[in-house]
Amino acid sequence: MKTLIAVLSIIVALLALALVPLALGGCGAAATDHNEPNDDLNTAHVLAPGVPVDGVIGPDDSDVFQCDTPEGDGIRSFIVTVQTETPQDIELQVGASIPGSWEGITWPGWKAVTKGDHIEVTGTLKKGTVLMFVKGTSGTTYTIDITWR
Repeated sequence: MKTLIAVLSIIVALLALALVPLALGGCGAAATDHNEPNDDLNTAHVLAPGVPVDGVIGPDDSDVFQCDTPEGDGIRSFIVTVQTETPQDIELQVGASIPGSWEGITWPGWKAVTKGDHIEVTGTLKKGTVLMFVKGTSGTTYTIDITWR
């Protein structure tokens, strides 16, 4: 009898441990975006070239990222890539902040192109900051990266 009670006590303890993640919001809960707040230009997350960053679209959310052009003269090409399991649920817009420009953001007409499980924008910039705006369906997870050539 004592053995049966001990076994049942262990089973109850294991069940309680298994239910803790559900009580704390695990299993089906929305993912957390560690870049927040990054909803506007003042709070934009700075991307390091070649270092992917994970993100999550929140309710009524727009995630903003930025990356300065590398040092040096001449026009530089870049590729912004957003990887996601559901590219149809993501909208990527890429603009630039250019020194000496009277506008806050310039929209050079860089087009987002979906290629399988990712969205790409390619462009060129001499000096300034590439600004990336990611919007979409709440709960959609993604990885964003920028590379310069």
